[in-house]
Parts: sequence; C-alpha cells; structure tokens
Amino acid sequence: MNSESKGLNIIFLIILISILFLSYYSISLHDTEKHNKISKKAQTKVYIDEKDKTKAVEDQLIVKKSLTSHSEPVNVPSEEKTVQSLEIKIKEQSIQEKTDSETIKPEIVESGTESNIDIISMNNPLYEKHTKGIVQFTHKQHVEKYLIACGSCHHDETGNPLDLKATDIPQGCIDCHPGTKKIKGEKLDKKEKIARYHFEALHANCIGCHRDYNKEKGDPKGKEPAPVSCTKCHPKQ
Repeated sequence: MNSESKGLNIIFLIILISILFLSYYSISLHDTEKHNKISKKAQTKVYIDEKDKTKAVEDQLIVKKSLTSHSEPVNVPSEEKTVQSLEIKIKEQSIQEKTDSETIKPEIVESGTESNIDIISMNNPLYEKHTKGIVQFTHKQHVEKYLIACGSCHHDETGNPLDLKATDIPQGCIDCHPGTKKIKGEKLDKKEKIARYHFEALHANCIGCHRDYNKEKGDPKGKEPAPVSCTKCHPKQ
C-alpha cells in the first residue's frame, strides 16, 4: 500500500469518528432537553397542586369562620306548630269574612221603607245552631201601632238611647253583644250576661219592655197581653 492510499484511509477514519461523535452529542443534547421539559412540568404541577391545597384550606377557614359567626340557634317551628298556627289563622279569617259578609243584620222577610221594616226574621247567621224557633219581629207594628221609639231598642255603648231617624240603618245588636253560645261553668251576673251575649241582650230588652207594657195595661205580674214566655215568641220548630 502506497503512502497516498494510507493518507486517504486516515482521512476517512477521521471523518467517520467525527460523524459518530456529532451523532452521540446530538442524541445526548435532545435527551437533556426532554428531561428538562419533563422536570419543569413536574415542578409546575407540584406548584399548582400546592396552590390548590392552600386555596382549599383558606376556603375551609372562611366557611368555618362564617359558621362560627352565625352559630346562634335558629328557631325552626315544628310541623305540628306550623299546622296549628295555620288552622288558627284560617279560622280567624273565616270568622272575619263571615262577619263582614253577613254584617250581623237580621233577615228581612217583608220590607218596608228603609228602617221602617215590616217583619224581621231574627235568624242571625252567626249562630251555629238555634235551639228554638226563629222569632219573627213585627218591627213596623212596634213603631206605628205601639209607638215604640227607636232608642228603646237601639242604644249606645253606655246604654243611652240613640236619636235615630226613619231613614237611619243602625248597627246590629250582635256587633256589641257578640256571644252566641254560653261557656260552660262561666259565672256572670245579669248585667255581664246581657253585655256579653246576644240572646241575653235581646231577651232582656224584649221581655223587659213587654212586662212594663203589661203592667201598664193592668196585669201586676206583667204576663199579659204582650208575650213574655218562650213559646209565645218562638214558634215550634
């Protein structure tokens, strides 16, 4: 082998070694960059996880503080109390609506002019049940025949007679004497009964007036001619 051939072989060998070296360096550099990227991502994930944990802890502290500041007990009504309260309200509303709609005025059987009514049926709607027949009050007859003044029946809260005109429509008796059913075991004197109960007020007024009239007509006991007994005013049912 001549010297020229040896020189070419050496050059070729140097080139081959250089290529191998460059290839190895390139691969090594690529692996290093890849490793750095993976490491950076891992560090970023760790940072995010730590940040999330910190935020979660802060949120828990905020919630705990809020609960502590509002730790006063809240009175929540039981279902039974709520139902009872609702029933009472419905009952009160029903009574009020009934009172407003029926205005405590007796039923007019035969009407005259304004307050000069012929006959009034004393069937007041606020009574749950009537134990006797309904009295038919001859209003016009009392005014025109017996000359009974309006104030004899219609009075103010102190008992003084009202000065009414024929065209006036007075307040119903039951507005001031609202009781329609006696309370068992209740102890009241006569005046208290009249003030409280509608039927007591009517009986005291009507029967008292009839007795006075009967005495004027000559009956010392006040039994005739105006009716004072239950059966003579209340028809059989």
